[in-house]
Amino acid sequence: MSQLYKSIKPFLLRFASMPLAIVLLMVLAIASMIGTVLLQNQDQTDYLTQFGPVWYWVFRSLGLFDMYHAWWFIGLLGFLMVSLSFCLWHNAPRMLKEMRSRKITLADHAWKRMQHTHELTVSGNDIEAVAEKAEQISGWQWLSYREEGRTYLRGDKGRYHKWGYILVHSALLVVLIGGWMSVQFGFRGNMAVPEGGMESQISYVKGTGVESLDMPFEVRCNNFIINFFPTGAPKEFRSNLTIIDQGKEVLTSDIIVNEPLYYKGVRIYQASFGDGGSKVGLKLFRLDGSKRVDVAEGEVYKTYTDAESGVSMEITDFKPFNVENMAAPGQAKQFQDIGPAVDFILRGPGLKPVKVRSFMNPFMVDGQNQGSLIMVSLSGDNRDFQSFFLGPDLTNPKEWQLFHAFSEKSGGIEAGGGVEAFKAAVSEIYGDKRPEDFKDLGIRTLQGMNTLSGLPWPFIPVLDDYEQVYYTGLQLAQDPGMNVVWIGSALLTFGLCIMLYVSHRKVWLVIEAQDKGMRIRVAGLANRNLVAFDGEFNELLRELDDNLGLSNQGESV
Repeated sequence: MSQLYKSIKPFLLRFASMPLAIVLLMVLAIASMIGTVLLQNQDQTDYLTQFGPVWYWVFRSLGLFDMYHAWWFIGLLGFLMVSLSFCLWHNAPRMLKEMRSRKITLADHAWKRMQHTHELTVSGNDIEAVAEKAEQISGWQWLSYREEGRTYLRGDKGRYHKWGYILVHSALLVVLIGGWMSVQFGFRGNMAVPEGGMESQISYVKGTGVESLDMPFEVRCNNFIINFFPTGAPKEFRSNLTIIDQGKEVLTSDIIVNEPLYYKGVRIYQASFGDGGSKVGLKLFRLDGSKRVDVAEGEVYKTYTDAESGVSMEITDFKPFNVENMAAPGQAKQFQDIGPAVDFILRGPGLKPVKVRSFMNPFMVDGQNQGSLIMVSLSGDNRDFQSFFLGPDLTNPKEWQLFHAFSEKSGGIEAGGGVEAFKAAVSEIYGDKRPEDFKDLGIRTLQGMNTLSGLPWPFIPVLDDYEQVYYTGLQLAQDPGMNVVWIGSALLTFGLCIMLYVSHRKVWLVIEAQDKGMRIRVAGLANRNLVAFDGEFNELLRELDDNLGLSNQGESV
């Protein structure tokens, strides 16, 4: 066994070397910086768009998109833990032995290595009395030894300073173990729970795929409340949750951002929100000349198909507030809520798929009705939405009737006859009570004649009613190594304080008889903070002078 140990000892010592540990720590730090700069566990299409196909496959093959679970990162973590373990195994016993052992005697040639030396002579020959008075100097841990007419005294301060080195290395090992525990046994995933609904499964990205994990309990969202800034940005969103464990309600609490709910080692964070399947009602204004207005009932995340035309609307989102800046360029911002809107992708035979945002209310500018508004994105990206004013205010049934009446009466009328046709249409729909906004009504109707006739759709979908349901986006995380990391961090802080602020100071007094009285030699040594030790050594000499009642002067170096 001893022969085997001798053969592998050089290999073990290489593992325990400081340069290897430093290199591993630097590589781990660089890898962690890469993982911080490069967002982890994002959608793969986002990575492909950002880096292009070549670098995407390079980064993917290296596992950089889920770096903290990559085999090479875990291997690097384990390699560093092994190196630190061998470093402690090799050096800690020696350091402990050095802190316990205190050599009291001091050879004559060792005086040359001392940072401070002082020599003085006193009258009398009672060496024991002088040694006893010297040991009364406070703040030092004294040991004494007598041999061949000499008495040696040794005093120490901060002799346990090497605990700093041991604690720092141990703390790094504890932190790494905590990190490994988090990677191997922890999880962080997302859960979407609609108001009034329950969920017990989270989804999370692992590598380049998405996996799911069942929780040992269910989460029910009783209520979701959100407040907005005047700009339309979320101010605060709050979820009232109930934890159901084995069919029993065990905990009910509100959570907001940065104030999670804790149950069975799992922290439940408020992360996001969205539409939880709101029910929406739309009016379909037919463009086939029939004047019909049909009603369509749909739900967010579902598709409504018009049986008559075969056109489908895949409803993707609903927002009760849509705040826009109505100020002109260069002027102070003026935010206005233009009302509820529903987003859907419209598809149909012979139609190019487009994304449409249909508003419930007419568009108002400074109290003036601009008619109904929709937004269209040909690319399907919300950033590409373009406003499309329909003309008539379709929330007012009479304006739809007026549009058709004017369309019928203006057919075949030459230039200049349009005004008469419009007056006739107004009289037909409104009778003798001409609307107050007669002029604006005419502008909207004429605009509808120009715009609606160019639409390729069989109908105009306009939001009419809704029943909103939010979902609360939760993030569930279990980090079994978190407390271990905190313990390691506390040990690291304590160890660094010892290393930086505690120095080992040693002094020796050698008392020996001579022809006329006694000679006392004093020497001092410190491993760091030499400037402060200068003051301590001089204070020691002053106290020694006071305790011995010396009147003669000595030599100090």
